[in-house]
Amino acid sequence: PPSAVMIARGLNTEHHAVPGKYVSFLYNQGGALVKWYRDTFAAEEHRQALGAGDDVYDALFAEVPEGPSGIIALPHFTTTGPPDFISESCGVVAGLRLETPRGAILKGILEGATFYLKSCVDRLPETGITVTELRATGGGSKSDVWLQLSADILGRPLVRPAVTEAGALGAAIIAGVGSGAFNSFGEGIASMVRLERTFTPVAERHAQYAPWLTRYQGLWSRLQDYLQELAAAKAEMVSR
Repeated sequence: PPSAVMIARGLNTEHHAVPGKYVSFLYNQGGALVKWYRDTFAAEEHRQALGAGDDVYDALFAEVPEGPSGIIALPHFTTTGPPDFISESCGVVAGLRLETPRGAILKGILEGATFYLKSCVDRLPETGITVTELRATGGGSKSDVWLQLSADILGRPLVRPAVTEAGALGAAIIAGVGSGAFNSFGEGIASMVRLERTFTPVAERHAQYAPWLTRYQGLWSRLQDYLQELAAAKAEMVSR
């Protein structure tokens, strides 16, 4: 789409290394937030898992409850990505009770990061881009829990490739074309890209998340002035 149409909606357009293809970066801090949760709520378990050569994330994701968490997490722990690029704010975890387990907090963080991503995806049709399927890559794509949750919230199938390090795989395909190993990018893709599993949204869960999305969207509008004031106060503390 014309770059002006994208920029007006907080989205960028950049040329891809492959001629005729383009890139728009829709990102958030989901991975960083999960790492913060790990280091804050399970630091000792993480240390022990490292010593044993295990991955603590499997155990942590096993604790998340079924359905919506009942927690609203505003993922403003650092500057956000598109479409709003919010810098002067603070993260919020709301809805805590004495009976709230830590697994619900983790799921609330995952939900908040996905709600933020949904605000990007929902703007794409306005630019003429129709999304029928999403591909999951990177570290978060290893979690079945996270991918199913994302499919349920976004209301679209999420497909995990066999190789989830998309940047490295794409570079290998481009190198294959450049070196003559492949006659075209299409041939390289057909040779090297395999799809492992599709996570299909569950209609009932998608409906359950609708009111929680509305509550999430209302949190920033209600607290914006306060959070900006709090962020300024914290910045002043650091400068001293």
